[in-house]
Amino acid sequence: MIVFTVDDNGLVKTIADQLGEYHDKAPTVLKQALNATAKDARSMLATQAKDIYVIQKSKFNKAMTIKNASARKLEALIVTAGAPLELIDFKSNPKTPSTGAARPEVTTGKVLVKSSMKRLEMGDLKAFVAKFKSGHVSIVQRRGPERLPLRKLLSPSIPKMIGNEQQVYGEVQPKIAELLDANIRKYIKKTVEAKQK
Repeated sequence: MIVFTVDDNGLVKTIADQLGEYHDKAPTVLKQALNATAKDARSMLATQAKDIYVIQKSKFNKAMTIKNASARKLEALIVTAGAPLELIDFKSNPKTPSTGAARPEVTTGKVLVKSSMKRLEMGDLKAFVAKFKSGHVSIVQRRGPERLPLRKLLSPSIPKMIGNEQQVYGEVQPKIAELLDANIRKYIKKTVEAKQK
């Protein structure tokens, strides 16, 4: 969970001073700025994550929900949720099940954009693409010499990817304060202009 919160007394007073005669609108301006910042930050986090991980940006957007600030509670949240994803959601070869001579010698895959495709095997146990009775397709690996059971190969969860301090959140976090400042100025201007019409 990523929290956008402020020292409401100090910042509200600063905004009130800038609003002049419309000072009573300061909490509303700050609420609007916080919510806009959370929305912008969610998009920036999804874009940054897409640059690091081989997965669709839409999956990151869907996994992040925003809890908006109110004039009484000047705090906006980006909440990330989700279990570990399956490796087949990333880049892999092949993507579909094959049998007999059509089955490749080895299945490869990668999670990070900058990494190379890796052979998905552990000792003599090679991964392969399987289709379950439900119709679900997954990259799996046997647990031993027997045909069953199979285990699905998983990757990190989206919350873990978004929270990556070095490559995702750590890259976006310094820009959040700048975003908030820009949004505060924007909503002060909009409020004053609306009142003067």
